[in-house]
Amino acid sequence: MTWVLLMIAAAFLQAAKDAFLKRAMAGVDVLVATWSYCLVTSVFLGALLASTGFPPVGARFWWLVALSGSFGGMNLLIYSAAVKASDLSLTLPMLALSPLFMLVTTPLMIGEFPDTAGLFGILLIVAGSYSLNLKRRTDGLFAPFRALLDHKGPRLMLLVAFLWSLFANIDRMGLDVSAPIPWIFCAFAATTAFLTPLVLWRSAAPLGQVRRHPREIFAAGLCESISLSLQMVALTMTLVPYVIAVKRLSAVFGVLIGTLIFKESGLAERLFGTALMVAGVFFIALLG
Repeated sequence: MTWVLLMIAAAFLQAAKDAFLKRAMAGVDVLVATWSYCLVTSVFLGALLASTGFPPVGARFWWLVALSGSFGGMNLLIYSAAVKASDLSLTLPMLALSPLFMLVTTPLMIGEFPDTAGLFGILLIVAGSYSLNLKRRTDGLFAPFRALLDHKGPRLMLLVAFLWSLFANIDRMGLDVSAPIPWIFCAFAATTAFLTPLVLWRSAAPLGQVRRHPREIFAAGLCESISLSLQMVALTMTLVPYVIAVKRLSAVFGVLIGTLIFKESGLAERLFGTALMVAGVFFIALLG
């Protein structure tokens, strides 16, 4: 189960990236923070590409890169806004729902579908999402679902979860006509290129903003580049929904980081819901 170990490491790095990015956004606007860490990530991935080389590719590869860049840029903006809007330990677990959306998007896009064990794991993940907000149970049985709509961060992250269910399939298509490092470098470089004119148009003194938190942005880019590289390798080993499901372990790391570093409250309630999500993730990964 090499791919599981790769994705556990990727999940931890993803949560660490979120923590660094949240610190950076204390003094940098969302657009600049997103663009700058994408730029740093592209530089690190470019260094990896220099050591692996670039395989021959066709026109389909470049069409997928263009799609990934524009789509990924919009998705990252929403993601960064969600991280900034609410507690990490409340916002990040919403990403666990992306495998649920992939039950529809993946069969349509690439023809993959999990078995019965995988489907049961998805149900555990949905149950964990419900339990995440059970501290509001006095408001009624459906209070957790209303709570998701009441908070901006979780609402935005639910949208990200759906968009990622599409994005992960695009990654698999790109890997089918290329290799892990060349694909993710080109895709992320395209995302950075998509964001650059928006930064120049809408943000005041972007480089000046970056100088306020250079170490956090540098660290976020480093974590993201390694996490994405591990994810691309894992995608070549198993079904896309399984890879994305295990990546949702970042929710657990996010809860712990949010509590220990940012002093966010509600650990007991949120950790229970997250534990149910993790049970679903492992059911998918180990039995699916």
